[in-house]
Amino acid sequence: MKIDKSAYGENYNKERNDMIVKVSSVAVCVLLILVIGILAWALPQPTYSEYEKRDLNQMPEFSVESLFKGEYTLGVELAYADTFTFREAFVRLQAAIEEARGIRVEGAAIYGPVPGNTEDEIVPPSSETESQPSTDSSSVTESQPEVPSSGVSSENDSFSQEESSEPEVPEDEEATGETVAGIFVYKGIGFELFGGSKSAAEYYASVINKYGDAFGSSVNVYNMLIPKHAEFYPFPRKYANLSNSEKDSIDYIYSMVDSDVTTVDAYSVLEEHSDEYIYFNTDHHWTGLGAYYAYTAFMDAAGLSYYDYDSYTKHVIENFRGTLYAGTNDQSMYDNPDHVEWCEFPVSNKTWQYNKGDLANYFASSVMAGYAKGANAYGVFLGGDFPLTVIKTDVNNGRKLVIIKESYGNAPATYIASGFEETYVVDERYYDGNLVDLVNSRGITDVLVINNVAAANTKFHIGNIEGLLTQTYSGAIAYPTE
Repeated sequence: MKIDKSAYGENYNKERNDMIVKVSSVAVCVLLILVIGILAWALPQPTYSEYEKRDLNQMPEFSVESLFKGEYTLGVELAYADTFTFREAFVRLQAAIEEARGIRVEGAAIYGPVPGNTEDEIVPPSSETESQPSTDSSSVTESQPEVPSSGVSSENDSFSQEESSEPEVPEDEEATGETVAGIFVYKGIGFELFGGSKSAAEYYASVINKYGDAFGSSVNVYNMLIPKHAEFYPFPRKYANLSNSEKDSIDYIYSMVDSDVTTVDAYSVLEEHSDEYIYFNTDHHWTGLGAYYAYTAFMDAAGLSYYDYDSYTKHVIENFRGTLYAGTNDQSMYDNPDHVEWCEFPVSNKTWQYNKGDLANYFASSVMAGYAKGANAYGVFLGGDFPLTVIKTDVNNGRKLVIIKESYGNAPATYIASGFEETYVVDERYYDGNLVDLVNSRGITDVLVINNVAAANTKFHIGNIEGLLTQTYSGAIAYPTE
């Protein structure tokens, strides 16, 4: 039967147009879903998210058992959720929207708490009350988002409640237990806010003195404390007192160290070069250049010559976004990435390393890990954190060194080792052996304990350093014989 369109008039045309719009919308949506689905399979599947600093879920292997248990379908769901097309861009957009809900004043924001005054705080005798850090952060930021559970690498203070009432900051393997009050972001640069306490400083000094007692005059013992970025950055006056004085803490510790331990003044040489790129913008570590300057201070203290920085063959890793960015996902830091400049080791050497929990086996390695990239770019120094790294060079000066460190010591170790016949780099967090046995069995002439000032104010690290002198290893430790 033929329809008389005139009988319907405008209503017929409107209904027809509505139908076309609906069908077209459904078709576009279906087409879009199909295109995204095809792209999800056709495009290379990412395995790691630089933005979130984590491994992404991959497609699971199929098995009948996993299918009936529901594990396979769940795995497929997680894999699609982690690898769908343009996912990284959508995640960044969501983070930017979340950040926009807060208020950023003059490019400043705080993640986590601000250090406050306590009776245990290190205060120089001549300091006035007005010079103490203020707990009022209202002039800095009206928005104080929580640090994500993925966390900044510089972790929670391990002090008891009697010693500190600061909230805990989530832990991460990079610097387990390190004392950090919070992260201050200013104009695209992240800074750790330093607290510190007299009791922790006194404990640290007493442990360093035990090293002097343990080795006496037969071994040269050195201690080097490293300030962090916030200590030298020229903040406007209203932000200057957010972080406690790291110099006061270093001076206080050094004042209690016995004369048979040589204290190394890295602070002065870093202060002298504080206008240079010696700290990262997005990571809690220092740069290779900053570590180089500390290396020169140690070599002077050890009575050894050092290389001129311009004499090194250098390489650069671009687009490094580190632990401070990972702990905040702060967009201004994302837009201000770092680069990692590293120097080739200048002398012939053989290097070996050990895996955690296994000192009975070693494997050939290298001082510099030129393959490091992305969020792990700081790992170019020593390849990351290993319980023990052994470096043997063709230097024939009769000097053999043990370096006791946390991750801050990785970078300077790659310079210092070039001045010794043998260098044994011990990570106090992971080394299971006894340090006295190591020193005696390997004919060690020098021992250097190097820590950033936050680690030196954290009982977790101090306890580890102390434990190295007394702990025992149940098995046999194998050393390279080449």
